[in-house]
Amino acid sequence: MSSCEWFSLPLGDGLCAQPLLDDLLADFAARPAVDGQALLLLRETDGRLQCELTAYFTPAAASFARAWGARPCLRPSPDNLERLAGDAGWRARWFG
Repeated sequence: MSSCEWFSLPLGDGLCAQPLLDDLLADFAARPAVDGQALLLLRETDGRLQCELTAYFTPAAASFARAWGARPCLRPSPDNLERLAGDAGWRARWFG
């Protein structure tokens, strides 16, 4: 696997996904910090009433992503991504 490989984890409907998202954030916070590691969130509506949530993990968060069953993916567009946890400089580091 590439050291620049991104990971994604579909979380489902925005309302129903909140307990899973809470668990994901708690687990992320409980682990040792890794340089460049960030947990990001994309909310997609595509005209639907409810949004679909997808968590994205930077390449530095690969082992954490795999532990949660996230799958390798292409690097997402930084547009509309929000940082949930981790490296506050994620945008400059991975997209700069």
